[in-house]
Amino acid sequence: MQMCKWNDMIITSMARKPRIQFEGAFYHIIVRGNQRQDIFLDEEDRRSYLERLQRYRIRCGFILYAYVLMTNHVHLLIETPNDPISRIMQMINFTYTQYFNRKYAKVGHLFQGRYKSYLCDKDSYLLSLVRYIHNNPVRSGLVGDAGAYAWSSHGDYFEGTKGLVNTGKVLRLFSERPVIARLKYAEFMNDSEPAKSFLPYAAHEQQIVGGEQFIEEVEKRVERVERRVKKVPVKDLVLAIEKETGISLLEMASRKRGERLRTARGIFVLLAREIGYNMMELQGILKRDISVLSRLASIGEMCAERRTLKKVRGRLNAQPQA
Repeated sequence: MQMCKWNDMIITSMARKPRIQFEGAFYHIIVRGNQRQDIFLDEEDRRSYLERLQRYRIRCGFILYAYVLMTNHVHLLIETPNDPISRIMQMINFTYTQYFNRKYAKVGHLFQGRYKSYLCDKDSYLLSLVRYIHNNPVRSGLVGDAGAYAWSSHGDYFEGTKGLVNTGKVLRLFSERPVIARLKYAEFMNDSEPAKSFLPYAAHEQQIVGGEQFIEEVEKRVERVERRVKKVPVKDLVLAIEKETGISLLEMASRKRGERLRTARGIFVLLAREIGYNMMELQGILKRDISVLSRLASIGEMCAERRTLKKVRGRLNAQPQA
């Protein structure tokens, strides 16, 4: 996988169509078990997944509007003001897989290789997607009413407490008065909805959901970014990191330990991956095996390192493109 970041958007290059990611993007995410296997075997598993959603919501600053945990898949409705969706989902899925495999003495992939992410026009689809997600257990025949299913965010819209799900933005679309807003939300949920299992929209090129104007705006942003994507030389990345952290490449490749060194190494691996270097190349540069490099990339994503990471990115983006 190759990731490239320029200004406000990230393009993740794969054999399939790249994910479109930018600050403020609004996604319907669907994560399925590998070969349709169950990903939740008991209530503890579901609580563990929700704990990870909460942990990375706080760390990454994303907004969660709705969720439902089914037996072998998950629906999420996420807005990403800061970190890109690929990074968010990578952390959630990776740490939950570790938990699941450790608990059940399993190895290998838990989730289907590539989760689905639909970039949606929030103004047009927010309400319909909230209803679609909360009614998923009803359509599946698990319950007769969305309120009877314990593992969705439907109940959060009636409790009025701040927590995992941001209900305020949705409820204010019904009324500025919370009591009236909840009543209208309940009426909206009880309105007849087609009893169909497929998605309530058609996705342009299997990933963009919206009208022609929204699609054109997204495509213009993608085109503008793709024209600028270049592989930055390692020396430029090292220089930017050294100016912000005081750590040289020689020190990063050494066996020395320390918090500042861990931060520099983590930012180096994370940004090197984003600008086009693969793990084999980085293995030769930092003299670490791939498992260690993966852990270092996670360190670079931590909330405490975000300010330094942003400064290094700023230095790289400020350089003239060849």
